[in-house]
Amino acid sequence: MPSRLVLVALGSVPRALLGDIGSALTQVYGPPVEVGPPQQRPSYAFNKDRNQYHSTAILRRLGQLRVEAAAPPVLGVTDVDIFIPDAPFVFGEADRDSRTAVVSLSRLAHGTDKKPAEPERVKRRAQVESVHELGHLLGLSHCQDAHCAMFLSHKPSDSDRKGPGLCGACRTALGLT
Repeated sequence: MPSRLVLVALGSVPRALLGDIGSALTQVYGPPVEVGPPQQRPSYAFNKDRNQYHSTAILRRLGQLRVEAAAPPVLGVTDVDIFIPDAPFVFGEADRDSRTAVVSLSRLAHGTDKKPAEPERVKRRAQVESVHELGHLLGLSHCQDAHCAMFLSHKPSDSDRKGPGLCGACRTALGLT
């Protein structure tokens, strides 16, 4: 387990929401979370054909924030819609090698009816998916327990069903029990 974690806003992400995400990460994993300097919206990752942002390009840029190998993991939080080439969208992506991850609020901020979700619901979804992506950075894979944060979400309601924490098996895998 790293001694600390770094959380970075990429674009228009409320600082209070970053604090809420940081609190959830510390509660689940233990280390304190520091909020790094905010970054601009990741225009360098924009794909005009898809009208979305390529998450892998964002991870490469976040990796540049880790100037030394011993630097803590970095989790970026953005308000733009992100994708990987073989999926229509992703809520987040993590790269264990670079120890960076990104979570997008774009689709988490809406319901299945495309209407904006209530702020408390968006906050909880952002916390759950941030715990999920950091879990990948720490070595966890997807979990079959639908209430574990490591369960794969395909739609915002999947995030609503998941708990903000890890199941016993995932906690044991990380040595947290």
